[in-house]
Amino acid sequence: MSAIRTLGHYRAWLTPVVLIVGLAALLPAIYLSATVDPQGHLDGLPVALVVEEQSNADAPSAADLPVPDLAASVADAVEAGVGDKVALTRMTAEQMSTRIEDDRLAGAVVIPGDFDRAVASLLPGAREVTVPTVQIVTNAGDGGLANGLLVANLTPVLHGVAQGLGERLSAQLDPGDLSPAGAALLAEPFRVVSAPHEQLPASSGMGTSAFYYSLVLVLIGFIGASLVGPLVDSAVGFLPSEVGPLVQRRPYLHVSRPGTLLTKLAILTAAAPLAALVAQLVATGPVGVPVADPVMLWLFSTAVVAAIGTSALTVFAIFGSGIGSLVNTVFFIALSMTSSGGTVPLEAVPPFFRWISVVEPFRPVVDGIRSLFYFQGSADAGLADAWVSVGVGGSAGIVLGLAVTYLYGKVPAFDRRPPHREPAPTATGAPA
Repeated sequence: MSAIRTLGHYRAWLTPVVLIVGLAALLPAIYLSATVDPQGHLDGLPVALVVEEQSNADAPSAADLPVPDLAASVADAVEAGVGDKVALTRMTAEQMSTRIEDDRLAGAVVIPGDFDRAVASLLPGAREVTVPTVQIVTNAGDGGLANGLLVANLTPVLHGVAQGLGERLSAQLDPGDLSPAGAALLAEPFRVVSAPHEQLPASSGMGTSAFYYSLVLVLIGFIGASLVGPLVDSAVGFLPSEVGPLVQRRPYLHVSRPGTLLTKLAILTAAAPLAALVAQLVATGPVGVPVADPVMLWLFSTAVVAAIGTSALTVFAIFGSGIGSLVNTVFFIALSMTSSGGTVPLEAVPPFFRWISVVEPFRPVVDGIRSLFYFQGSADAGLADAWVSVGVGGSAGIVLGLAVTYLYGKVPAFDRRPPHREPAPTATGAPA
């Protein structure tokens, strides 16, 4: 069969065309469906409600206030107004601080201890006016989008509560006792302010540096596996080695499937510490990313590169280089990024991505790097769970790869050895 007929046959072009078109449909379906409507998908954003003990030494007694227990009534109104998009939990200020430092809260609503006294100062007869505030505390380590969703969902609720409280206060007073300025103050008797619980260090990308560094580590492992696989296969003569116009075909050396996979795993694992170190030196050196514990970052990054790389090599060993590349791209990149919580919080993505985040490797990587970048490497801030997930995932990938390649080796039809072929005839009919 001529080369033109061979290359023009549907078997040569139909499969790659179908796969490319399918990928063109799959990738935007994954990336866009997970990110285009975070507000619409928001459900259960964890937020604390802190009502500090009120200090009313200089204020009228509770019996003299038109609305008693002002802070408590405001807290009740906030709970009634947030809806399902925010999961509000009452706790103390100490509990709130601990949970934000452990990255278990998106933020908090704090009603300060001078709230009742400040509201009372707006009433007729007060000697000094203090405009009260209710604070929205954000977790800066969760990133700008999470903070934006928090503030955007709580601010209208708090403004509505303030207006409702103003109406209740005004209704209990004689209109003649209020000056125009006093009536304006009581129309919305407290301000809403927002501030981070703790500012991020400089060069943190507004809470996105952890996501992008995690992406770097995943790409090193993923691309490293894509490099190691064909290079080892060409070294044993299974594939030709091609560099630009140069092509080299080594004599085929038979190595079992498990033996070949073990060789690839060993090479990638050996390269992981050096790759992690170089990436870290670039990030902390010329780029200037601050790191509280460089040694722990290097160890964790090494484990991530090794775990992702070995798992990707397992996928190549199971599915082959062609379909394996597609599977790795979808699993380790597309689905992993959208279910990581690194840019869009998991509470703001569709339920499918929250479910798949349990098995996707990117989420624990982001949690671990976020802990090391923003939360002083606290084990409770996600680092401990990240170590477990990376270790279990990488080990499971190795075991699965060795088991499947061992089973493949038991089937004669799956033999990797190339079939013996007679030499191609020359133009005169003699062997070439």
